[in-house]
Amino acid sequence: MAAQEARRLVDTAAALLQGDHEHDGVGVLEGIERAAQATGAQIGLAAVSGVVDWAATHTPARTGCPDAGHQARVVARRTKTVRTLLGPIAITRGYYHCARCQQGFAPLDARLGVVGTSLSPGLARACALAGAEMPYDTSRRFIATVTGLDLASTSTLARTTRAQGQRARELIAAEHAGPGPTPGISVAGPDLCYIVLDGTGAPMLPRECQGRLGKDPTRHQGRAGTREVKIGCFFTQSGRDPDTGDPLQDPGSATYISTFEAAATFAVQVQAEYHRRGFDQIRQPLVLGDGAKWIWTIAEERLPHATQIVDYFHAREHLADLTKILTPVLVDPAAFEQVLVDHLDLGDTPAIAEAIDALDLPGRAPELVKPAATEVGYFTGNHQRMQYADFRANGYYIGSGPVESACNTIVKQRAKRAGMHWSIAGLDPVLALRTLHQSGRDHVLWPAPQT
Repeated sequence: MAAQEARRLVDTAAALLQGDHEHDGVGVLEGIERAAQATGAQIGLAAVSGVVDWAATHTPARTGCPDAGHQARVVARRTKTVRTLLGPIAITRGYYHCARCQQGFAPLDARLGVVGTSLSPGLARACALAGAEMPYDTSRRFIATVTGLDLASTSTLARTTRAQGQRARELIAAEHAGPGPTPGISVAGPDLCYIVLDGTGAPMLPRECQGRLGKDPTRHQGRAGTREVKIGCFFTQSGRDPDTGDPLQDPGSATYISTFEAAATFAVQVQAEYHRRGFDQIRQPLVLGDGAKWIWTIAEERLPHATQIVDYFHAREHLADLTKILTPVLVDPAAFEQVLVDHLDLGDTPAIAEAIDALDLPGRAPELVKPAATEVGYFTGNHQRMQYADFRANGYYIGSGPVESACNTIVKQRAKRAGMHWSIAGLDPVLALRTLHQSGRDHVLWPAPQT
């Protein structure tokens, strides 16, 4: 068969090259490529089908029940069609029935990884990776273009993506239910580790936001239009840039977690990932985040020995907001803001409060007292977390850019496209896949194929 297919491919290529085509050579070459792809798929599919058929011939009269270990007897040979990366194959295998469990099963399905599905593990992985990266219909068309396989319906790809994502969630949860703190004595390795936390909104269907108030009372009848996805970014630092002295994240050290769960549940996941990474063996842990109270509650309750740092750029935004509030009583707002920035860079938050007090807002602009006090409280309440001069001297990161980037790559790029609205059940598995993928940990879900 292989020789016949190869001969047919040569004839096809020759005809394309010698024909009188109006289109350019790119079209000719692609025609040859497609013909070669189809030929390779036919040869490979024949080989796969032959091996599977050989395995299916082994049908003992009895075998163990997979759930309880009872003895089940063969009752028939049934055919199942499985779609693979090369095309569909029909598998005729032994079907067994357990009288005690009152259930039937095909042992070969378990060995091939096709229990409850018509897709091979390889095709299921391709569908899940594509579905996690692109809208489902775009993914279906992409797979058809690259592999030549037509999945026929978008729903097949969506179901496969959700199923693989749910499996990813379960595997992550199993890892986080591990032994906890790393035993033994710290070994040589990174000196610093970071736990960077943030949250971002994902656009949801109205039923997912019932009873939740939105930030903008003029939209969605005052109802929230999003649900928060909490993101955690974990990475290590072993040194600084020799030229600038800036901190350098260790290449390949970043892993991520994500969840729709409440802060209390997320806190457990943060601590579990902290221990899974062996961060309890690193001398200096640091927690970075914006001013959200739930972040510092997690840090204080779960990682009490970590140094806490408010993202410097969020702090600068608050200084800009404060200056905007005070503009009516300022002669030179830009110069005033620069003075506050200088205080912030030194970690001198009391000086920021003193500069506002010196404006005598109660006497000059009493309507500005409350909003200004709110902003000043952000700085005085985070005094220890804003010691930026010390943090810089120690070579620490002071910005939460890594987790903000993760919010973009894990959530925004897939879930916040125009017109998208999700259910939690539909989006959470996608986020699980994207979290593992961005962490470079696809092997947790898809171990290396056995050869």
